Order: sequence, then structure tokens, then C-alpha cells
Amino acid sequence: MNRKQARAMKHGKAKGPNLNDPRQAQAMLENLPIATLVAGINNSLDILQKRGIPISDWDQKKRELYRLKVFGGKVYFLAAELDRSEQKTNKENEADGSEKQAAEKRTERGQGNA
Repeated sequence: MNRKQARAMKHGKAKGPNLNDPRQAQAMLENLPIATLVAGINNSLDILQKRGIPISDWDQKKRELYRLKVFGGKVYFLAAELDRSEQKTNKENEADGSEKQAAEKRTERGQGNA
């Protein structure tokens, strides 16, 4: 906040909603377009996914929510049934593949298995 904004707030002339006040923040969110709200939720989903926190379907625990979409004014959630054991296996296979590639490069350079 700059000096002008601080003075205006001090004298009760603050412009715009005070987003530190939950009621004012809620009122602002209620007036946003649906597409904007969905975009905000998708950003939150991306952050949770990067942190490795899955959002599971309550009834079908293997299904995970990964995106919300707006089609024709209606909001739909996109969820997929992910098998965590397959993902771990794929990551292990990728790691093994990169180790093999590094070994092949060493052999091509004539360094051998040192």
C-alpha cells in the first residue's frame, strides 16, 4: 500500500472493498462471472497438484478431480481414475531409462563403467 492509500484509509476514504474483511471479500467473489470463479478454482487445483495433494471423489476413491470446465454456461468437473502403482512404476522405469542412457553415453566416450 502506498502513502496515498494509507492516508485515505486513515481518514475513512478508502476506495474499493477491504479484502481483509471476510464479508467484503465474499461479496466481491459473489459478483464475479462464473468463468472467473472457475479459473480461480483451477489455479487452486494446480497448486494442490504441484504439492502432490490429490482431490478424490468421495464415492469412488480412485477418481481424482483435476479440472473444472464451463460448457454452455454449465460447470463440469473432470476427474480421472488414476492408478498410483502404475505411476510409481512408470517413474521408476523412466529413472532406469535415464541411467541406461547415461551409461551408454559413457561407453560411447570410451569411459566404460567406471
